Amino acid sequence: MNIKALESWYLKHQRELSFRKSNNPYHIWVSEVMLQQTQVDTVIPYFDRFIKVFPTLVDLAKADEEFLIKQVEGLGYYRRFRNMHKAAKLIAQKYQGLFPNTYQDVLSLPGIGHYTAGAIMSIAYGKPYSATDGNVIRVLSRYLGDDRDFRLEKNKRALDRINQNYIEKSHPEIYTQALMELGATLCKPSNPICDKCPLQEHCVGYQNQMQHMYPNLSKLSKPKPIHYIVLIVYDKNHYYLTKRSEELLKGMYAYPQYEFDSVLALENYLSNLGVFVDIDHTAYRYKHTFSHQIWHMEVHYAKLIGQPDSSWIKLSEEALNQIPMAVAHRKIKR
Repeated sequence: MNIKALESWYLKHQRELSFRKSNNPYHIWVSEVMLQQTQVDTVIPYFDRFIKVFPTLVDLAKADEEFLIKQVEGLGYYRRFRNMHKAAKLIAQKYQGLFPNTYQDVLSLPGIGHYTAGAIMSIAYGKPYSATDGNVIRVLSRYLGDDRDFRLEKNKRALDRINQNYIEKSHPEIYTQALMELGATLCKPSNPICDKCPLQEHCVGYQNQMQHMYPNLSKLSKPKPIHYIVLIVYDKNHYYLTKRSEELLKGMYAYPQYEFDSVLALENYLSNLGVFVDIDHTAYRYKHTFSHQIWHMEVHYAKLIGQPDSSWIKLSEEALNQIPMAVAHRKIKR
């Protein structure tokens, strides 16, 4: 690979992104966590606000978890931020609030895998540790003409070893960002802009006009559709919500939601629990898609009669704007 050409291209054409203005490892870490499964344009305003609210790693470590999750409401995959909080607390205790500067120490932190550790070590510290994400897999598989199935971890690891060989011959802090930038701006999933690519001369995919064949990714299972009845339970100027404890959306607030086929069946279920609600049978329908599920939500207003379910939490309308709420339910109009 012509690493010099790649790095020169990046230094000339890189986008001005706020998290690139500093090599502070804390900033690099926050940006990389946010960028997991999330587009740059979506991340930027979240990142800027996050750093203002939590200017130092110690500030993050001291934060209330619910307040933290509220700051990233809408980004999804909230487990990454709970792990970030755990890691911040560990760094505050074990490393006196200073982000560790060895690969093994960084890799040992909750929620940090080989990719994130490599990105932090190379970008923040200039150390030659590879960071092979989806963008990089696309660039390298096209460049090398590598048609292995990159859904498989063994093939990802093999390509990462090739990437490690390249980064050892580079300026790591430039090379890592250059590959990511190339994948994000030129070597895009569809309609790549090959005529402006610094690697086109030796790119197997481009030379054979087979860019669209790479990367080879076996098909994922289709998201499972699930039908829910959602209740907007109100009592004067208050609403009743639940706080999710299962892994999906853990710690987020949501309206009471039940996997029933009919309102009548739900009414019977609640009455057996001693919970009586007057459900408006007019339904409002919403859909929300996760990576592995599609929620088909049938939403009903319900007036509470008597005592609420023990799992319901009473909140004022003002409080609803202050809590971290599942986006699937946040978009439901009250």
